[in-house]
Amino acid sequence: KNKYLKSVHNFENDIIEAARNIAKRYHTNRNHTIVMEQLALTIFDKLKNVHGLGRRERLLLQIAVLLHDCGKYISMSEVAECSYRIIMATEIIGLSTEERQVIASAVRYNTREFGCYKEINRETSMSRENYLLTAKLTAILRLANAMDRSHYQKVKALNVTLKDRILYLVVDSARDVSLELGLLKDKKEFFEEVFGIRLVMRRK
Repeated sequence: KNKYLKSVHNFENDIIEAARNIAKRYHTNRNHTIVMEQLALTIFDKLKNVHGLGRRERLLLQIAVLLHDCGKYISMSEVAECSYRIIMATEIIGLSTEERQVIASAVRYNTREFGCYKEINRETSMSRENYLLTAKLTAILRLANAMDRSHYQKVKALNVTLKDRILYLVVDSARDVSLELGLLKDKKEFFEEVFGIRLVMRRK
């Protein structure tokens, strides 16, 4: 408790490996997840001064990315809801029930409309603090997912720059990314509402 003893073991890696094993069990698209993980974490890191979140929240985002498509194993038409139920029903070592609720909710609202606090609190008893955290993780998850919506890993690199309350996303790709850029526009409004900054997207 007083940090007199420091463990050399990285427990975060255990949590990530547990999440990877769950994703593998439900046959998620590994290539899509790898690309999405890089995109989501890049955006998270560049927004550090805006979102005010730390390492633990970064870990929750990473797990949400790893498990966002696990519901496809059960139903292709109800992916978000099935993913939510799988995450809530699966113990992930090192995560509290509240943290699992945040991850599952971010995954659920990745493709569903994000409700108001009263609505979500009525169903999940989520605190206002966790509601705001879920909104932030959902906004980033939606952007990352839209950038590889075709599952063809078209985006080879993403340059993210924050300047004067404007976040510039410059997508580097040799292939046609019209679908991805079109879907990004749909996610833009929610992202800007959550973080209070403008989002500008370009292709290199």
